[in-house]
Amino acid sequence: MTPTTNMTAPATGWPTGHRTAPWAGPEREDAERDRILALLDRASYAGVRDILAGGHDANPSSRTAAGRLLSLLPDVPHRVQDALWFAEAAAAVLVRDLGVRQIIHIDHGFPNHPPRRNVHEIGQAIDQGCRTVYADAEPVVHAVSRCRLACNDHVTVAAVGLGDGAHRVLEHPAVAAHLDPARPVAVLCTTLETVPDAVTSTLTADLARLLPAGGYLAACQLSVEDTRLAQQVDDAMATALGGRWGRLRTPAQTAGLLRDLPLVQQLGVVEAPRYIPSTYRPAGPPRSAVLAAIARITPYDTSRAARPRTTHTAASSPAPTGGHR
Repeated sequence: MTPTTNMTAPATGWPTGHRTAPWAGPEREDAERDRILALLDRASYAGVRDILAGGHDANPSSRTAAGRLLSLLPDVPHRVQDALWFAEAAAAVLVRDLGVRQIIHIDHGFPNHPPRRNVHEIGQAIDQGCRTVYADAEPVVHAVSRCRLACNDHVTVAAVGLGDGAHRVLEHPAVAAHLDPARPVAVLCTTLETVPDAVTSTLTADLARLLPAGGYLAACQLSVEDTRLAQQVDDAMATALGGRWGRLRTPAQTAGLLRDLPLVQQLGVVEAPRYIPSTYRPAGPPRSAVLAAIARITPYDTSRAARPRTTHTAASSPAPTGGHR
């Protein structure tokens, strides 16, 4: 009888220097390399915002997209700054004034560099126990964020974005494992212009269903009154970003996203600089604006607030299952 060939992989592991299994072959290696290079090279809105904010993490494709956006909206660098400042101001309001200790920053983009601070830095400066999730579906952003932001046990990074739907963010394993479902959670999103109507139209209802009692939404949207200009921007960005774009909305449409929600500080849906405790105001007549608001999503259950948080160990009762409900 002819002896059979043993096809089992060697127990000693892969040969030194190989990045794939020894039976993968050069074709699979080439395909994987091409896939990774394509992801690294594609334009992203995170890269566009990074360029417009004076950063240096974006790739050439994002620089090209940023130039196209700048040609249509010359004041957009000011609007990017507005959104970044709002994220910082909102984080402080949520933690310091509203007592939230769990924040999900969705579609956060590339991490901030000093002197600008990231959300977890603001939260932990107020309370060291503040927990933060950074959620972004862009592969490069996710990789950079894991290196720079996942710096302690109170911070985690999830590869999911709001464009996938609020339920996918809140039920993502990394998100559910990091947050306590019995304590309030605030969702921070400063790029609603990238989120399609199919998601924004049900956003507040989905959050009300999924967030624990005492939840908040802090959000802002790049808006223009000129619908023809908005369509030009939408067409340009959808093409540049490979369809990963929502749409610019008018101020009225942006306000409609938070219709009937109780707003914090009674400011309403207003231009983001009104949330910023500074004298900064954009100069000249703007072609666009960043409209922002902080709203309560779910009422706070005072009976649950009185209960101390239970730490589950192997010797204690089983941990709750199912994540956010």
